[in-house]
Amino acid sequence: MRLSLIIPTRNRPSLLREALRSLLRQTYPFFEAVVVDDGEGEGLEVAQGLGDPRIRALPQPGRGQVEARRAGLRAARALRRGGLVYSGGVFLLPHEELPYEPGPIGEGLLRDNPILASGSGLLRKDLEDLGGLDPGMGHYWDWDLWLRAYRAGLPFRYLKGPNVGIRVHGGNQSYGAHLEERRRDLEALRAKHGLGPLVLKDHLRLHRELRAQGLSP
Repeated sequence: MRLSLIIPTRNRPSLLREALRSLLRQTYPFFEAVVVDDGEGEGLEVAQGLGDPRIRALPQPGRGQVEARRAGLRAARALRRGGLVYSGGVFLLPHEELPYEPGPIGEGLLRDNPILASGSGLLRKDLEDLGGLDPGMGHYWDWDLWLRAYRAGLPFRYLKGPNVGIRVHGGNQSYGAHLEERRRDLEALRAKHGLGPLVLKDHLRLHRELRAQGLSP
């Protein structure tokens, strides 16, 4: 099966190059990578400079991460039907690596978002049937999508193991930056889905909570 990987980027050419080179080292060759540059064009240069026809790049300057992903999905050529696949991963901190396993999905999804967006895959027909990505959800576009998939009864297929690496640095969207925007977007998510009170947290904090409960390594 051919896979489409959507990679939004903004003004981080060295990290993008590292991610794409890691992708090219994988043993599964049947993929396309759609890089969407939301910055000044550095991402386009990196993607084109690798010289692999499976990697395509397009500009989407200054539109934000959700619109970048929507543009990448429109340009994607692969994907069929089959539900949502998600996996475990590893947080790559400056001085340590922390394995992370989200575990099976259930009613806990109404309280926390354990799924790593970078380690997830939703087939195109399912995404279209769910209505695509909602730009009004901002930082919580992914949790909003998982909730819609869960309530629609789509299967969640868990691939256990460190299948994706998440490099944690000061510019990450979910780690310390944009706190007021995240609070606003979390309230929008809560209101849209009729959820109870939600605690603002990121996956690293959730990992620590799961590990304290003996549910993650």
